[in-house]
Amino acid sequence: MQWILLTIIVVGLLYLSRFYPKTGFSILGVLVVCAIFIIITTSERGENARAKLPAEDIIIENPVMTPGYRDGYTLSARLINQNDSTTLRDSAISITMFDCLTNDRSSCTVIGQEEERVNLVIPPGQSRDLSRYVSFEAVSPQGTVEWEFKVTQTRS
Repeated sequence: MQWILLTIIVVGLLYLSRFYPKTGFSILGVLVVCAIFIIITTSERGENARAKLPAEDIIIENPVMTPGYRDGYTLSARLINQNDSTTLRDSAISITMFDCLTNDRSSCTVIGQEEERVNLVIPPGQSRDLSRYVSFEAVSPQGTVEWEFKVTQTRS
């Protein structure tokens, strides 16, 4: 949405510059400098925020995948923030689908893998339930399906 608004402003300023070139290009120059400043300061802040909360501090408890529509599944689980000082604001969970022909996990093959973004705010020491629809490309397991869940990214 911000990019659409920014595009409208830039087009308006370019149109204004046809009639008042100094004013239009001056305002456009100031906006470009401000945009560069904002991009530089927010990207550093975002990297620092991600570094504060290790992925190991977020636990996925009791994950359950239930079949849904077509090739999709519904993930139901509880996320626990075990960090004692940082609030979780956003995370990414890697979900791996295995096809196991025997009871031995080492003989299972990966038939699907997805990464799901979870936008849950979880204060330190608390937990929240989540339910997400996850769609896998056309998969047809021949044995039993096993799942692996791992938190890959966090943002505080």
